[in-house]
Amino acid sequence: MQETLNRIRGLAIKELLQLSRDKLLLLFVLLAPLLELLLMGNLSGGGVRNLPLAVVDLDHSRASRELITRLGQTDELLVGMYSDNVSQAREQMQSGAISAIVVVPPGYEEALTAPQQSAEVQVIADGSNHLVSTAAIGTVENVAAEIAQEIAPGAGPVDMRFTARFNATLAGQPGAITMMLGLIVYQVTLVIASQSFTREREMGTLEQLRVTPLGRLELMAGKAIPTLLVGMVDCLLMTGVAVAWFHIPVRGSLPLLMLFTIPFVLTQVGWGTLISLISRTQQQAMLFVFALAMLEVACSGFLVPASSLPEVMRWLSYISSVKHYMVILRGVLLRGAGLGVLWRPGLSLGGIALGVAALAWLRLWLGLDPDSLKQRLRAWRQTSRRERSRRPVVRRQKRRLVAEPVYVDVRTEE
Repeated sequence: MQETLNRIRGLAIKELLQLSRDKLLLLFVLLAPLLELLLMGNLSGGGVRNLPLAVVDLDHSRASRELITRLGQTDELLVGMYSDNVSQAREQMQSGAISAIVVVPPGYEEALTAPQQSAEVQVIADGSNHLVSTAAIGTVENVAAEIAQEIAPGAGPVDMRFTARFNATLAGQPGAITMMLGLIVYQVTLVIASQSFTREREMGTLEQLRVTPLGRLELMAGKAIPTLLVGMVDCLLMTGVAVAWFHIPVRGSLPLLMLFTIPFVLTQVGWGTLISLISRTQQQAMLFVFALAMLEVACSGFLVPASSLPEVMRWLSYISSVKHYMVILRGVLLRGAGLGVLWRPGLSLGGIALGVAALAWLRLWLGLDPDSLKQRLRAWRQTSRRERSRRPVVRRQKRRLVAEPVYVDVRTEE
């Protein structure tokens, strides 16, 4: 029995020592749970906040201004647009910039104070996101009811007229499946791209790539094209399943969606190339993919709207490719938006793709080894040290030459 315990103890010690030598895995095991707790903790329990609201005030009265002020003071809504035209506000909603529209009709103040009349307020919510639409409708209803009781306690309640665009029944399935479609394309392309160079390294074929006449740009393009094709086919396949099985509508242009999918997939190719070049094994690459995916999902608005995120995560969401692609997916599939409406998220997605591709090319320029950056920094330090060690010697020699007196033979012949 004692020998068995000793053998088990020796094996356990060996495993702990082996784990401690893998600094990357040890760092991930310690920091990843903390990162996940911080991200999920900030997202849970906070509710929906700062939803962009458009106000169309056709009454221009004191009561209408009071309603608008009260709506802007809530945690759930943030007045981001004032307009006298409902169609203009609808265009902003189609692009995803506005989550709800409050229309105050003429005669609102007069009807609010009249004992035998009911004031009407129209609320147009973005039905493509079930969570956003229900929160906006509920908040406007509560604020209007409080104002009605304060101004005229004996009057009837405010007549709220709700309209859900793009999803009349406020079903949660269309929005959820649309977001899942984007996440599936993201995960598949990122995993494939992250295994490109690590798979070559583990199979021992990386040396063959070194001796090929391929340039860095050619090598990167050759690795990116298969992943791009897989991502495009995967997007088409998932869209077909969503339409045929779940009856998700395609109100916009499918070729436009494929056009926006190209920079989205190329962004994941860039991230995957970076991960593959700095990882020694495929296991390490998968750990990096897990950490990056966790951060992207938290900042993308998949769990809660991006406007409800903490300030740091809200700033990170601007460089999240998943967040911009989610806006494009909802805009094309559920809202029927075109290029004139979705050019901003499309341009942001293209800029992110160029930036990440430049970083991947720069890392590939440093070398195919995971320690290429360390080796170059080490060589640069050694070179700088040598130059510094030579400079003082030269200065000392110059000082000695200047300090030595000059003797002149002044002897004369007798």
